[in-house]
Amino acid sequence: MSKTAPILDCCIVGAGPAGLQAAYLLRKKGLSVKLLERGNGVSGFFRKFPRHRNFISINKVHTGLAEEEAQMRYDWNSLLNDEGLKVGTYTKRYFPKADEYVGYLEKFAEALEDEIVLNADVAHVGKKGDVFDITTKDDRVFQAHHVIVSSGVTQPWLPEVEGIELTENYMTFDVTPERFDGKRVLILGKGNAAFESAQKMLEHAASIHVMSPNPIKMAWNTHFVGHVRAVNAQFIDTYQLKSQNAVVDAMPMKIERDGDGYLVTAKMTAAEGHEIVLRYDYVIACTGFRWDPTIIDESIRPELLHFDKFPAMTPQWEAKSTSNLWFAGTIMQSRDFKKTMSGFVHGFRHNIAALTQFIESRIKGTDFPVHQGLVEGPELVDHIVERISLSSAMFLQPGFLGDVIHLTGPRAGTQYRDVPVHWAQETAEVLGTDSLMVTLEFGNFGQTPTHVKRAHTAYEGEPDPFIHPVLRHYRGGELMATTHLSDHLDSDWRRIADKVAGEATVTPLTFADLGQN
Repeated sequence: MSKTAPILDCCIVGAGPAGLQAAYLLRKKGLSVKLLERGNGVSGFFRKFPRHRNFISINKVHTGLAEEEAQMRYDWNSLLNDEGLKVGTYTKRYFPKADEYVGYLEKFAEALEDEIVLNADVAHVGKKGDVFDITTKDDRVFQAHHVIVSSGVTQPWLPEVEGIELTENYMTFDVTPERFDGKRVLILGKGNAAFESAQKMLEHAASIHVMSPNPIKMAWNTHFVGHVRAVNAQFIDTYQLKSQNAVVDAMPMKIERDGDGYLVTAKMTAAEGHEIVLRYDYVIACTGFRWDPTIIDESIRPELLHFDKFPAMTPQWEAKSTSNLWFAGTIMQSRDFKKTMSGFVHGFRHNIAALTQFIESRIKGTDFPVHQGLVEGPELVDHIVERISLSSAMFLQPGFLGDVIHLTGPRAGTQYRDVPVHWAQETAEVLGTDSLMVTLEFGNFGQTPTHVKRAHTAYEGEPDPFIHPVLRHYRGGELMATTHLSDHLDSDWRRIADKVAGEATVTPLTFADLGQN
């Protein structure tokens, strides 16, 4: 067993986009870092997933916007960096191919060559005193004062169904479409993996059923991008038009072999009290992923949440019972499960920007970095308008990341930017004696998201369903008032004169409730 020396400031487990982002930001802060990757190249996950190699995260190259910060609102794949490395340089596809993204990450990793250790498959993370020992399967030991686990979700999550072990799984099944020619296929699950797989079989299978006990949730309604995206919704059209395919609201109770096929017994949830037995040639479980906790020593292993999929963590993404053990990447969604975007690159890259600030402050004994500004009326308004119009973090992590501005007191003018809202609410120093919290948030779209009536005015009514600014006034740590402002078609509330020529679609916006017409 060989130990590396000296003790690192931080050791990162997993060199996917989250690990690369964390290593990049920590190194810029002058901290010593090693990034351990089990494979012989970065981003093992995206070398295999999604199985059908099509992303559903957007890469909008032509935004018409001049400000790089605002451009990042519509670039869901690039990592934060000062060198201008963008996915749009490598592909113009609106929905990139997975292999194109791997190429981008390989380019990003070139600048971290000295920090990345390939073929370092971590077997154990333990802690003695204030130092972590990170041991690989070939008995190398790395020591660090801090550990970031960014190993992603590497194991399938399976429901408790009798015979589930007989099924094929999304993580490993043979995706060759011709093998389904003329066959009847059951896909368990109603997420993007399920519908992505079903669509690839449309021209081959005789019949495809997609089954789970719960109804479909569409991202266009919930604004959680992990719910079913329109790009994967062609299959739903074939069901609604009765083209031999179906979306079945049922709980599978038993799966058993029947010769070369399967018999599936299910309890209907839409038709209550009914059971059904169906025969299929193939059953494929697309029921989700989970994090593998086994590399963490039992003495410091966090409890698991959300059907045992993700580790429990604080608002700073730190293990609740083990100091200096942090989490990054898709497992950050433990904090905002199926609400905002921490499970995806465009969300967790901004989380990691805050996370690395927390780690730097812990190591150097410094305060969380802040900005200073004026808090007089016009100056404060202009500042808030600019932030809500340009911030990528607030826009892509609605209600989860936000700004805090101290209005009065000894720290008047102090500004915390793009910080976790829950951390700010729990930290007296951040809220101060008199402060304003600024976020962007969605309202309720109701049942018809493509035709939404706006009932909100500048003073009252239901908040706008589309993303809009929310101001919360805190005094002495208590919430005194909440104001929802109106949405904007361009999501850019700046004056026309403050924008680059040709940047805006909307000319001056008026509000009848303010006496304008």
